[in-house]
Formats: sequence, structure tokens, C-alpha cells
Amino acid sequence: MIYIQKGEPSERVREELFAIQQSERWKEIKETDVNAMRSVFDNDVTCKPEIRDDLLREQHFICAYCMQPIENAPLHMSIEHVVPLSKCKDKVLDFQNYLGVCKGGRDLPKNKKRCTCCDESKGNKELKAINPFEKAQMNQIKYLPTGEIYYERQEKDSDAFIEKMEEDLYQTLRLNGKYDKEKRMVRQDTKTSLVKNRKDVYESCEEYIRELEEQGLLTKEKIASDIQGLLEMEQYEGYIGVRIFLLKQMYDLLAEAEK
Repeated sequence: MIYIQKGEPSERVREELFAIQQSERWKEIKETDVNAMRSVFDNDVTCKPEIRDDLLREQHFICAYCMQPIENAPLHMSIEHVVPLSKCKDKVLDFQNYLGVCKGGRDLPKNKKRCTCCDESKGNKELKAINPFEKAQMNQIKYLPTGEIYYERQEKDSDAFIEKMEEDLYQTLRLNGKYDKEKRMVRQDTKTSLVKNRKDVYESCEEYIRELEEQGLLTKEKIASDIQGLLEMEQYEGYIGVRIFLLKQMYDLLAEAEK
């Protein structure tokens, strides 16, 4: 996962969402009438292509959860309500509550040996701890050489928070596929080969670092430049968080060696 800095939507999106919010039909909908709210979002919001465009730009064209590349197509990308549509009427038409996410395998052929993730796995559940808009938290998302994702506990984190975070990662979003929490192992990858793809990026970045070292180019300045270059890309490469994690790890090692 990566930190997402929310911006303002395009004028077309802003004006349409505001107009719907001010309409008598919307004002008459009760806070508990989930079907009516869903009907408005599904049928009355006609600017969804523009919403997806805005989300893709601020997320650099990757899924907010698994980081696989996504594109502006309703069959390939979902507009996710961070606070579920069923939980809060005020958030239904709020662009600041939207994320662009992949279908999590729903758009792929059935495969009994693989599970779904992201939007398909989450459904209408609310995340209990994960917040892609919180930079400090996203900096604690780490990866293993096996491709597994995990959250590295901070001193301030309570046991309850860690339990919620792991539930979000491993059960609600299934970012490690079908994961055995007790044995800390992946039982089944996702239909999108999420764990394998992160493992491939991990190994590719390790190889890149080895090549830099062999060429005598492995310096703190070079790594810092690489990280900055990745973050400045308009369109991120898939699973970019893995590469940035490893490069930052190497930067810290090089900085420590200079002391």
C-alpha cells in the first residue's frame, strides 16, 4: 500500500456531486435508507468516468489497496467508499471519501485455487484501522522476500489496534491471499497473483541493488535520487510500494554506515 494525498476533484465532479446533495430527492432520503442512497450513487451520479480519472491521477494509476495497475473502465476499476455507503449518508457524495481500487479478481475467470482480494473481498465492510491517507501509518507497511505484506508495530500501537490492522490486511482485504495468521504463511494466493507479483518486484529490486554495488554506484545519493524519481512518476509501476520500501531500507543502511 502507499500513502495517498487527497486532492480536489475536477469542476465537473464537484458541481454534479454538489447539485445532487442540494436536490430535494437527496435531502428527503433518510440516513437509514441504504437502498435509496445506493440508487442515487449508482444511477444519478453520471460523472463516474471523471471521478475515476481524478482518482487515477492522485493515485498514479494504481489500486489504493494492492498497488496493481488500474485503468478507467467500470469493469476494471471500482470507486470505493472508505466509509461504506451504508454507514454515513454525508460521505456517499463526498469525493474525499473515495478511493480507486481494482476489482480484486471479480473480473477474472473462476479459480478454486485462488481467492479474491481488495474490493471484492472487502464488500460493504468497513476498515477498522488501515488509512491510506495517513502517511505515518503507510510508512509502517512492510514486505517480506516471499511477497507477504505486514504492518510493523510502533511503540504507540495498542494490542487492539494491531488486531484490527491485521484483520484489515489479512481478512477484509486479503492482501496476503488466504493467510494463516497463526503460522504466518500464505495458504492461497489471490486470483490477481498479488503475493507472487510483490515477490517478483522484491527480487527485481534486490538484483538492482546488487548491480549498483558491483558497479560501485551504490551510494546514499543514488538511492535517494531513485526514490525521488519513482515518486515523481505520473504513472506508478505496479507494486511500487515494495520497491520504495527496499530502497528506503538500503538508504537507511547507507546513512547508518556513514556515521
